[in-house]
Amino acid sequence: MDGDPKDARAFPPLGPAIKVLMVWPSFPASFWSLGEMMQIVPERSLVPPLGLITVAALCPAHWEIRLVDLAFQELRDEDILWADLVMVSAMAVQRKGVQLTLERAFKLNRRTMIGGPYASSDPDALLPLADHVVVGEPDEMFGEIALDLERGSARRLYHIAEKPDVSRTPVPRFDLLALNKYTFMSVQFSRGCPFTCEFCDIITIYGRRPRTKSATQLTGELDALLRLGWRKDVFVVDDNFIGNHKAALELVQELERWQRRNRYPFAFFTEASIDLASRPALLDGMVKANFWRVFIGIESPSVESLKETKKFQNLRRDLLDSIHFIQQHGLWVMGGFIVGFDSDPPDIFDRQIEFVQRAAIPWAMTGILQAPPTTPLYERMKKDGRLLEHKPEPNNFEGPNFRTVLPLPELLDGTKRMLLALYDPQRFYQRVLDSLERWQPQPEQKGSAIPLGYLLRVLLKSAWKQGVLSRYRGAYWSFMRGLMTRWGLEPRKRRLGFELALSGHHFIRYAQQVAESLETESRQEVRFMQPRFVPQPDGQSPNLVQIKESELHHLTG
Repeated sequence: MDGDPKDARAFPPLGPAIKVLMVWPSFPASFWSLGEMMQIVPERSLVPPLGLITVAALCPAHWEIRLVDLAFQELRDEDILWADLVMVSAMAVQRKGVQLTLERAFKLNRRTMIGGPYASSDPDALLPLADHVVVGEPDEMFGEIALDLERGSARRLYHIAEKPDVSRTPVPRFDLLALNKYTFMSVQFSRGCPFTCEFCDIITIYGRRPRTKSATQLTGELDALLRLGWRKDVFVVDDNFIGNHKAALELVQELERWQRRNRYPFAFFTEASIDLASRPALLDGMVKANFWRVFIGIESPSVESLKETKKFQNLRRDLLDSIHFIQQHGLWVMGGFIVGFDSDPPDIFDRQIEFVQRAAIPWAMTGILQAPPTTPLYERMKKDGRLLEHKPEPNNFEGPNFRTVLPLPELLDGTKRMLLALYDPQRFYQRVLDSLERWQPQPEQKGSAIPLGYLLRVLLKSAWKQGVLSRYRGAYWSFMRGLMTRWGLEPRKRRLGFELALSGHHFIRYAQQVAESLETESRQEVRFMQPRFVPQPDGQSPNLVQIKESELHHLTG
């Protein structure tokens, strides 16, 4: 990389007593962040940086490690100057925080290293910013990287192709965390997913053969959390918890025994594919192990769009029936939805709204299709000449990073309308009530203990912010009345209902913010007449055309 100041920089040995500052950049606002809800609860962040504290456990014992989570901490010059090495992990969505952190460390003449999903998917974007970039999973190779740093032979780029045996990965350094700042704790059981969804970079970064920890290994991590005093919910962060369904079944059976021995200190939630509905023994085992919630990538009610993106696991049985089956057997369902597939018809937005309502999924994480680097979708868009090179790092609520079949203003306007419909206060809270009606908790499910003082503090703040100050206070109080009337004496539904009431403060307000942003972008796209993609018959070359004048008139009203 000619002209890169990092390449001209000398990398002397750091010696054995290395001081490492680990930095977790903050996340921009998103549906996942629940940022508006965090104004009500005392915690400052949803989940901790599990990747960083796992790498911390891989570091030599004689290294001194500090962690700064920019979700609630300030990164000071003194912190950077204390360190010999500033280590960053991040996802692509954190890229602005990554850049700021690495640039500050460079100006203060401190060595930098970055790994994680962002580095693994787009190392070329990070090599000009960081001294050392690690691509891939470093579990089995980090000892070698550590020696290179100590001896002065560290490489600019480590490209680790081998997938490590995660059953040898040590217990994460939970002791580095400010535990009281997090709403949920994170653990990981498996990496990888067996499916072939075209837009997904999980299978390209972590592989299609799910690798799992042992059940004893994971319960050992839970034991460590117990010793540190953690008593709130635990997020099993696997991208598909049931990717290796045999190992997952063995785990939940062991988790059930562990929960009984320890008097059910944790409630779990995770992500899984829709074929969980076809594995009743596994579903039953998860419920007995005290899983309460599951996130499922549903994506679309359009059969053609699911076929296009190769999400065949969603086509094996009726989607609504599968969701209702999971709800009725004890797991409350969250869902991911996408618009912008080539096969999406013009009425896809109305179909998505109808499906989410019928499925009774309050937390419907909707977004516009993007083509992340390394994915098959990215390669297809590149081959067809459809990639927009000025948008190399996509965001789910900006225009996609490729030319779409649906005219872009129509896609943006439809997404805006869909979000405003789904998160209309009355619709949202009615969907919460519907979801609680469908969700049938089982006798084995027990909530994590919530101190009375904590609960009263949160409820009073919610009543003030949501029930007095908010514009949706009427819908809020109507929901609270319905919740207490129906399930005031059912502690599990009452508890989840309170949490969902709080979440409305985020979803309703954030959907409005996104809608305003989409409106602005839509007007810009119409103004500049962005080309769109028109599929051609087989054997003919792709075609990019301008939006027709008649379409423009229709879209702008």
